[in-house]
Amino acid sequence: MKKFYVFILLLFVLSIAGYFWARGKIVGRAGGSSVVQEISIKEGEGVNAIATKLQESGIVSHRLWFELYIWSKDKENKIAAGTYELRPNMTIPEIVDTMTTGKAKKEDEFVTIIEGWNNREIGEYLAEKGIVGKEEFLEETKAVEKYRPHFSFLQDLPKNRDLEGYLFPDTYGVIKGKTTVAQLVYKMLLNFDQKMVDSMKEDIKKSGHSVDEIIRMASVIELEVPQEKERKIVSGIFWNRIEGKMPLESCATISYITGVKKRQYSFDDTRVDSPYNTYLNRGLPFGPIGNPGLSAIKAALYPQETDFVYFLSDIETGETFFAKTLDEHVRNKNQHGL
Repeated sequence: MKKFYVFILLLFVLSIAGYFWARGKIVGRAGGSSVVQEISIKEGEGVNAIATKLQESGIVSHRLWFELYIWSKDKENKIAAGTYELRPNMTIPEIVDTMTTGKAKKEDEFVTIIEGWNNREIGEYLAEKGIVGKEEFLEETKAVEKYRPHFSFLQDLPKNRDLEGYLFPDTYGVIKGKTTVAQLVYKMLLNFDQKMVDSMKEDIKKSGHSVDEIIRMASVIELEVPQEKERKIVSGIFWNRIEGKMPLESCATISYITGVKKRQYSFDDTRVDSPYNTYLNRGLPFGPIGNPGLSAIKAALYPQETDFVYFLSDIETGETFFAKTLDEHVRNKNQHGL
């Protein structure tokens, strides 16, 4: 009988300890950082998806604590769609209060960054929309050290590079006259980090390539191949060329250097002196030549094995023509005027 009472007492103590431990997790903070992150909740998005998003952004230490709290308070149907400014040093009750009491940011305009746009093009677009100045934006993209501590994918980025390639193309809500250039750049980097899910990060490690190599390749594929279904084939061709010590000979890199888009580049065009020139230099360009979307990133990471050695892309029609031999490649050039 004595052992039974000891067992009951032990169970009671453990229950109390478990309660306070769980309570500490719920009312505690994920971290001490006060850096504001913008979390967008879509109409009809469920608690599980929201909790996962908060965990991946570092706003909560684990999705379970958010889910337990919101269900215990019967607030799962009270989260309003919108964009919220949240910080890791907020408690879960504070986060839920923000999401259920109409405290979403009031965004009066949206900007859409097109896949493949380089930083210059983004800067020009934002200036035209009256959001931020072009030069102000370009200067902020050089501030790699400001953002490096917040994003693991920037840890190995060379110091003589800017954020080209990592400003994820998407639609972003902004408040005209209030959204700063730093907030917008942070949004784009955070979006990149969220799109690069854990399985992709693990597959990059297994590939033998760095994140930066994948993004440099993806930026070329994005601009070389319009059709998604053909991108993995071109990725296979490009990686084969690199393995075989052949130059990539990408016209997209010439366009990036010169700022001029042509259906066909002359021999003189391909002689321009630049570390981005993949006709004169073997391997990948010095840095990304634009900001690729998820399709191009996945193509770079998951190339298709292929016997094709050459390809031509028609930027006017979006068609891509493949060849296994040089003779076949020349015939394609003559036939399609490329």
